[in-house]
Amino acid sequence: MKSWGIVLAGDATPAERYAAEELRELLGRASGHRIPLAGEVDGPNHIFVGPGAVRGAGGISFDAYGMGPEEHRVLVTGTGIAIAGGRPRGTLYGVYAFLERALGVRFLTSEHTHLPAIDDGTLIPAMDETYDPPFGFRWSAFGEISDDHAFATRMRTNTVQTEEHLGGKTPIGLVNHTFHVFMPWKKYGEDHPEYYNETDGERPSEVYDDHFDPGVQLCTTNPDVARIMCEEVLKSLEREPGQGNVSVSQNDNSNMCQCESCRTVDEREGSHMGSHLNLVNSVAEAVSERFPGVLVGTLAYSYTRKPPASIRPRPNVQIQLCSIECCQTHAIDDPACPRNRSFCEDIEGWGRISDYVSVWTYVTNFHFYQLPCPNLRALGRNIRFFRKNGVRGLFMQGPQPVAELADLRNYLISNLIWNPDREDGELIDEFLRLHYGSGAGYVKEYIDLVHDAAERGTTHRNCFGTAADHGLDADLGRAGLEIFERAMAEAESAEIKSRLEKASIGCHALVVEPVVYSAHQKVRTRKRNRDREPLELDEQVARDTRPHLQEFFDLCRKHGVVKVGEWGTWQEVEAVLREWYGMGGGEKF
Repeated sequence: MKSWGIVLAGDATPAERYAAEELRELLGRASGHRIPLAGEVDGPNHIFVGPGAVRGAGGISFDAYGMGPEEHRVLVTGTGIAIAGGRPRGTLYGVYAFLERALGVRFLTSEHTHLPAIDDGTLIPAMDETYDPPFGFRWSAFGEISDDHAFATRMRTNTVQTEEHLGGKTPIGLVNHTFHVFMPWKKYGEDHPEYYNETDGERPSEVYDDHFDPGVQLCTTNPDVARIMCEEVLKSLEREPGQGNVSVSQNDNSNMCQCESCRTVDEREGSHMGSHLNLVNSVAEAVSERFPGVLVGTLAYSYTRKPPASIRPRPNVQIQLCSIECCQTHAIDDPACPRNRSFCEDIEGWGRISDYVSVWTYVTNFHFYQLPCPNLRALGRNIRFFRKNGVRGLFMQGPQPVAELADLRNYLISNLIWNPDREDGELIDEFLRLHYGSGAGYVKEYIDLVHDAAERGTTHRNCFGTAADHGLDADLGRAGLEIFERAMAEAESAEIKSRLEKASIGCHALVVEPVVYSAHQKVRTRKRNRDREPLELDEQVARDTRPHLQEFFDLCRKHGVVKVGEWGTWQEVEAVLREWYGMGGGEKF
């Protein structure tokens, strides 16, 4: 490729220039030659990048200016290569598609890109492919994605990066809990308790520090609540122009209002979403008048998940359905899984009445991130189920770094939400082979060990719970450690051995789970309730587990673990356990 050049037009955007640089960098590393950026066409064998460049690409020209924001076309012929797409991200994604499809490049982790060597004899296959992703909002929400925006862009997550050269992010934001943002109890509650939920005949009577349990909700049928919410939402859109949507959604607790007015609507509609959606529709009407094109998003979550019988969301209302109750082990549309059936009914119901449905789903165990999460066999089927039901955006909530097999899980999810037609097993095997080398078969053996055990013993648990809830135990952890010991003994390099060691954290977590799980729960209660009661552990279990704790915490430190679970870091959990064992700060377990 020594005689090749990359052609950019004068109107190239920062993202298109970055796309050319990414192409130049990765081709250079793969070939050993630094391909020049050409200002104009001066012969064959050029790579034309961006709408302006491909428009003037002679026999391989095409018009990309009318393409969607992420749509792109890759054209490879005997006389040149043309890659371009819509703005802002289409050309950038087209470059990555070319590198992956034509040259076998694989973006495995933020630190590991697989780059096959190429030379002047490498045959680049002819291609003419146009692609536009089915999900316009894609977020594989792992810490590895949030922490490295360039890697997130390579994985086609389009929700975390604001940098212009990375193509920015979609204007559609994640729908989240906002009642406490727009109408905080501290501002209105003492003077107007009627604005808030009536539960067991009483309104809230004290000021809460946050929107969590015990928490408050709004009385969604109160006309003053509707008026204030409209005013506050419009103000927020004026303060932050350019938003594609705004969240108007319940707080993160189950204290829905049960006053006579709300109850009447909800009973008629067969769902607490009845009174809630009336409020959302009121806000959406006001938004449509002042900010046409902006969506008003709300969570269909917990007590609002079921669609109402007769009330319909306005055309500019976005429904973000949450699958928090669903079983992790079985696919959402598995008819044999009793826990998932009602969710299937709800998503199908929302699809019939809503113009815009997105999904917030969960891909970890929030009680203990490092525990094995037996969902790898279900993820692809779930994503294809969402696409089948017209879902337009997917937020797949994982943990902060580092969790059990998070690198593999992020690779699988990112690729599938970009292209659900890819085959899950092939993606898993590809990652294992390229990332773990000689250890690939051993990691696959561990994955099968975990998933087979979960399918035999699961209680159809959701994204919380103990190892036993998911059909797993310490004996399985010890069996997994034996597998990884064999893998690390055969590792062909220190780098592969380190990757295998990191992958073994799930096995260590199973062995220490009886005490680490309890300590993490204690961290949670102390933060929320200022609980100073001592941790309670079974003394025999604590003695048996103690020899394994040091290695677990050492691995957390070595491999960049941040949090043990949703409520605490590994250092906070370690401190609680040191207190229980009566240990000093520098003493080993």
